[in-house]
Amino acid sequence: MNITSIQIWGDSVLKGIFFDESRKRYAILRDNAARLVEQALGVPVINHSRMGCTAPEGLAELSGDSTPMNETLVLIEYGGNDCDMDWAAVAAAPEGEHFPKTPPALFEQALRSIVSLVRARGGVPVLSTLPPLDADRYFNWVSQGLSRENILKYIGGAAVRIYRWQEYYSTMALRLSAEMQCLCLPLREYFLERLNGEDIHSLDGIHLNELGHRMMAEAALKAISKRLPDLRAETMAG
Repeated sequence: MNITSIQIWGDSVLKGIFFDESRKRYAILRDNAARLVEQALGVPVINHSRMGCTAPEGLAELSGDSTPMNETLVLIEYGGNDCDMDWAAVAAAPEGEHFPKTPPALFEQALRSIVSLVRARGGVPVLSTLPPLDADRYFNWVSQGLSRENILKYIGGAAVRIYRWQEYYSTMALRLSAEMQCLCLPLREYFLERLNGEDIHSLDGIHLNELGHRMMAEAALKAISKRLPDLRAETMAG
């Protein structure tokens, strides 16, 4: 399999966005995973990821993009925004009915369409699972200025339920990769196998810090070396 470029279609995690505490705002990490992979492989990486992007939005953007995909590895990473809730609405009415930005059935449909579209254009689709979030840190972040008690009431009394909900969306990507017989980048599994108390998250509990991005790059390089021997990655030093 001859791969001459890599495209990334995803959200802010793959874009390299993190919360810069010194400047108290979001910024793009200089040595983000995409850049580290590009440096290691010497293959162009075109990053179409966008902050806040959901799978249906990614499908719409991909459908309108005419960039050639022949000999291109196309990484698809969505779900973090899709599973997110309107926390202000939840806090205001914890006993009401609330829905994620992208319901599960629509999320699955969008991923299927993206994979099919990439294949139709001659690209090699790779579905990615989601890096795990820090449930407590994320809960503290999204509940700022809101009723924490009401949000906890809605999610069942424990922040870990947010983790499980996000994991559900990640599992859908894993299952679809098997069903559609496409490559999978098991980011979540890579983190869970190797983490031993290290802090990989920004203050918000979902965006990754420098260590988190280094681990994402390591996961990608390992998967590429295993699945695509023509693109053997150099060992990342330091």
